[in-house]
Parts: sequence; structure tokens; C-alpha cells
Amino acid sequence: METQFVTDVVTGEPIRVNLSMDYQEYLELAKKNDLPLTPTSTIQERNPLDWYSLTESASSILNGLVALASREHMKEQDKADPDQKRLAELIELRKEAIAAVNNNENFASLERMDEVIKKYSPILQAEKKKLQI
Repeated sequence: METQFVTDVVTGEPIRVNLSMDYQEYLELAKKNDLPLTPTSTIQERNPLDWYSLTESASSILNGLVALASREHMKEQDKADPDQKRLAELIELRKEAIAAVNNNENFASLERMDEVIKKYSPILQAEKKKLQI
């Protein structure tokens, strides 16, 4: 174990210190010398399979939106008096979902795929609820 000397903040005298210190020793030293404690942080490692599951989830949600919008658009058009506002809404939804599927940036990182899922999953669920009413 390597030993070094540091100057005590209060007394100005040299203090012998070990370079390897556990967290409890660090806390005691910091309290003794009235030093601010650095906040602890936890780094959460992602599962190596997250990439595949997020890719599949994001792709499935976006393709589900394309399919739902296309199917509902056809159903609405077949009505005797189609709701033009609903038709325009479905066309826009389909265009947005297709653009998201074709945007490679949406599948470039785990964080971006998380964002895509958080954005489009509620939209897909809301559209499915509209069909159940």
C-alpha cells in the first residue's frame, strides 16, 4: 500500500494518508475536515439484450400504427358519410408513423428507441381504445 503526506486543512501539519480508502474512511475524513461530500451515484448497466427488445418494440409499435391507420382509413372511407376530419387524422397518423419507421436515427441508440416507444405507445393505445367505444 502506498502512503503519501497531505497538509491538514485545520492545523497545517502534514498527515500521513493511505491512497486506498474505503467509503467509511472517506466519510470520516470529510466530516473531520468539514469537506463537502460528493454525491454518490449509481450507474445502471443495461442488459445486452435491450438493443434487440427495444428495436422490436419500437418497430412493432410504429408498424402497428401504420396498419391501424390504414385499416381504419379504409373502414371510414367505406361509410356512406365518411368523417373527413377523422380521415385526415388517420392520414396524418399514418404519414408520421411511416416517417418514424424510415428514420434510422430512431433506431440508432437505446435512448432514442426508448423515446420512440414512450411517444408512440400511448398513441397506439389511444387509437385502439377509440375502436372499442
